[in-house]
Amino acid sequence: MILNDRPLTFGFGRSLLYLEKIKNRIVQFFIDTLLPKDSEIGALNGLRAFAIIFVLLNHYTLALRNKIAFSESLTSIYMNLWSGVDLFFVLSGFLISKGLWEDWQKESKLDFKKFYLKRALRIFPAYYFFLSINYLIGKAMLSFSEKNNLLNEADAIRKTLSNSWGDFIFLGNYFEGLNIHTWSVSSEEQFYLIFPLLSSLVLFKNAFKVRQCILWFLYIIPLLFRFYILFSGDLISKAPYFKEIYHPFHTRFDSLLMGVIVMDLYFNKRALIDTILRKRPYRLTALAFFSACIIFSFLTNQESEFWVFHTLKYNILNIGYAGFLLFAVSDSGSLLSRFLSGRIFTPIARLSYTIYLWHFIFMGVAYKLLNFQNQDGSFLPFHGKFILTLIIVCVLSFPLYAGIELPFQKLRRRFRLNRD
Repeated sequence: MILNDRPLTFGFGRSLLYLEKIKNRIVQFFIDTLLPKDSEIGALNGLRAFAIIFVLLNHYTLALRNKIAFSESLTSIYMNLWSGVDLFFVLSGFLISKGLWEDWQKESKLDFKKFYLKRALRIFPAYYFFLSINYLIGKAMLSFSEKNNLLNEADAIRKTLSNSWGDFIFLGNYFEGLNIHTWSVSSEEQFYLIFPLLSSLVLFKNAFKVRQCILWFLYIIPLLFRFYILFSGDLISKAPYFKEIYHPFHTRFDSLLMGVIVMDLYFNKRALIDTILRKRPYRLTALAFFSACIIFSFLTNQESEFWVFHTLKYNILNIGYAGFLLFAVSDSGSLLSRFLSGRIFTPIARLSYTIYLWHFIFMGVAYKLLNFQNQDGSFLPFHGKFILTLIIVCVLSFPLYAGIELPFQKLRRRFRLNRD
């Protein structure tokens, strides 16, 4: 009996170990997703979360625009929440330049292989998985349209499919294919390609004042492009001029550079920042200025042809976001920083990349589940269903994050590449 029991006992023990391993992995997954990490600047999670919530609320508002039954000013704010993308740009500029600057301070050089491998492991897996699935969906839609003699729909799908190559080589901001939102990923990748070289060859070799002059000179270039494009009269699309102004890298990289400027101030002008933070009149004046920048941007009509809204507005907006970013990361004890560091924002921030990629499809699922066709556009039902939509989108994003992003994050940790 003892001999016969040994295999049973051994097998039972292995089963317990296996279950314990599964339990530990599940626990670790929720820790990685739900809890902030010690290495993180907590306030950045809040800013990331607000950036993706802004994008979702903007697209939710656009979908229900004809049913909205509350104040025009609030509707105007929601219609301008496309600016969540600009907040992402400012954050990306800050984080990428921060990592590069810290490496430069330690080594007096940049490891390009390490940087590009790190970015590839962060961006490529989730991005190319999304593009591949979406391309297959597009092919299926084309086949369905052709079989059902939907000629106009088939022509439109065929045209977008023919431009899908742009997304695959990160030129989606110049060649729009199936996806109307992946242009921003292309813009960020173009920045990641250029900025390390610029930093190593020029920026980081110069003193703070020279570096700031270079950055501000570069910062003005997209504004000049926007003025030239707007007043040259060669516009195909209507305001907000997606093809000519809103999407292209050369008209939009100023938001990314504004994040770099914030990084430089954060590391190299702490005494000045601390003085502003300590002295109440300075602090309140600065906060009022940055708030006014954002409020102005939120209350403008993006479909108006008024020149300011398609030129200077982008600068006013990214300066406002940059100011709040600088204040949030410079004083971890402030009310702003503590609010943005709240744990409720961490899972949304973790999922933000997956959410951004898939949100149109997942919001379509929410549209069906919540019966948007009979949506009441008054204040409470509108916002109640948005909260439910946000929850549905987050829940649907979890498996993709766990199955695609998280394994490659672990691979980055194994290669010691995990710092952003």
